[in-house]
Amino acid sequence: MVSNFSFPENREQCLERLFKFAEEPDWKKGMHVWKNVFNYSEDPIQEIRALKDEYCKPRPDIDLKRMKLTSEIIDNLPENILPQHLKSKQESTTEVTNDIDSSVTEMVTESEDSSDKQEVRTSGPKFRISCSRTGLKHNFGSSEAARQFGGAVNEIFGWPVDLSNFELEILLYIDTEFVYTAICLTREPLFRRNITSFGRTNLRSTICYNMIRLGAPQPGDVVIDPMCGGATIPMEGSLTYPKAFHIGGDNYAQAVKRSRENIEYLLKKQKSMPIDVAQWDSTRLPFKNQCADVIVSDLPFGKRIGSRGDNRVLYYRTLLEMARVTRTETGRAVLLTHDRNSMMMNIKRVHSLWKSSTSRTINIGGLSAVIYILHRTALLSDPNLKTESSTRKHLHKQGDKVPLLD
Repeated sequence: MVSNFSFPENREQCLERLFKFAEEPDWKKGMHVWKNVFNYSEDPIQEIRALKDEYCKPRPDIDLKRMKLTSEIIDNLPENILPQHLKSKQESTTEVTNDIDSSVTEMVTESEDSSDKQEVRTSGPKFRISCSRTGLKHNFGSSEAARQFGGAVNEIFGWPVDLSNFELEILLYIDTEFVYTAICLTREPLFRRNITSFGRTNLRSTICYNMIRLGAPQPGDVVIDPMCGGATIPMEGSLTYPKAFHIGGDNYAQAVKRSRENIEYLLKKQKSMPIDVAQWDSTRLPFKNQCADVIVSDLPFGKRIGSRGDNRVLYYRTLLEMARVTRTETGRAVLLTHDRNSMMMNIKRVHSLWKSSTSRTINIGGLSAVIYILHRTALLSDPNLKTESSTRKHLHKQGDKVPLLD
């Protein structure tokens, strides 16, 4: 991973940086793990060659926009049924077609000459590059980034490229401020594991697992997800930390039904889980004061469900209620949201009850979301933090109709 990865304004300089980035990862360490996981017979890294200064530049001798002027359908139509305006266009594009054919011939001849000079190395695992980008300020596409990075990997190790029947998949993640690469160690993606009943905004199981890890439940701890949706977070927590008790709930009856279906699916696979789900209002949890140790939840983003105006009210009341049921000094909360403004505004409002320790930025389907890790202060309650009556009426009016989270 390279933090503070600056992207120049020049597009070709960006592609050249991504091309040379292939020399920076510790490939020997990663491929050693990959070889042991998949029981690959030979050493995947047989030779390492240094990159040349040249990268995969776009060829200016062929203009794809000019090639689109010709159409096979128009070329094959008889002249007697061809309209007059198309006849003139066909005559004008004849010279363009001849120019394109000559340029293609020159390109093929040139590539054949270069192939005779260079030795083609295709030993090792068949691989492909999968690129994922976050942000709108990049002046290149994901496919272009994958092509540049993949061309550099092929030049360094000589592995053959195969986009369909690949043995090795390399992931390239590009954010606004950092770039990192990873090697897939599973054939099937893990984000759907343990889920059979899906909702509109199901959170990936891999993200749920890491959120639980950030909460670090201890044996005997009570972990609550006040907006559990399909219960992905409580399920991942109960499988990872079986000595803690995990409880999830949602105010949407259909979400609670999906949660029970997902839990029953795992129980049929003979997996014992200390977990339970219920229907409740996240702003009025049915628990005594200071009975929970960890709160882990995926808050509504305000896009598919709810709105940012509702989030400002919902986040504030939920933070107050979570502070009531969480143990002072030792309690902690791991909260995920895309609505940073509403979250930061309300964290400042309840700073006497919750202390923000750190935050982590993650990519969720192209959205830049943030995981906030909060710690409970020693103050039991703050009488200055009160819920306005207008806020309460607005939230109750909205709560029975719109699900809080899925």
